[in-house]
Amino acid sequence: MKFDKDKVNEVFHIEVSCSITNNIPETTNLSKSINRIVDEKFDDEAIEETINSHVRQFSIQKQKIKRILILGAVPKSRKAEITREFNQREVEVIEFENILYDVIEQLDTQYYRNDIIRTLQLTKFLLLSEPAKLAKFLVNDSFTSNSRKEFLSNILSNDNIVKEFKKTNVERLSVILKNSGLKPAELAEMIEHNILNKKTRRMFLNSLMEQENIRKLTKPKKIRKLETPLGKFF
Repeated sequence: MKFDKDKVNEVFHIEVSCSITNNIPETTNLSKSINRIVDEKFDDEAIEETINSHVRQFSIQKQKIKRILILGAVPKSRKAEITREFNQREVEVIEFENILYDVIEQLDTQYYRNDIIRTLQLTKFLLLSEPAKLAKFLVNDSFTSNSRKEFLSNILSNDNIVKEFKKTNVERLSVILKNSGLKPAELAEMIEHNILNKKTRRMFLNSLMEQENIRKLTKPKKIRKLETPLGKFF
């Protein structure tokens, strides 16, 4: 309950269902599964009676109680569908990962007596602040190939991260481009439109032509003369 002096402003009925694996089974009848969860967590007679016993003295109507479910792992492919189904049953869904992020992101370096908050604080400033250890997380079994792609995509969308590529050596950049899967035509278009400008385009072409392999490719081929018709000799 949220109080404003002696008056109750808001009342929340919050239930938690968190696990590392998917909380909601993959099923064709999603509505049935969600109805079962809502019935067990919110609409059970014993639970409703307990809630009413707490809010009765404040004359709070049942429909004014906000119902919230904290969920752990949710399949991304069905996240919107799951949220919509709960909303139809007047239950708001909050993902536990978002709560963890908000708490850790706002933690400072002061000493916290609460052991849970203290542990999260140590995790943030002793573990997650170490780039090498953080990078190792990305290559262990906890991350799938798609997770790594999504992580890199989000990292590279940050302008400050992209600016750090100025400090990246040629060898590392060449490895990135080599494994990017870009076709020659796509690479050429990218260089032409996204990297070079009028000033650097000519410099790039001159440097390119100085490369021995390029010169071999662009060396004019000898035109093979057509064979003279036999009738010309008679």
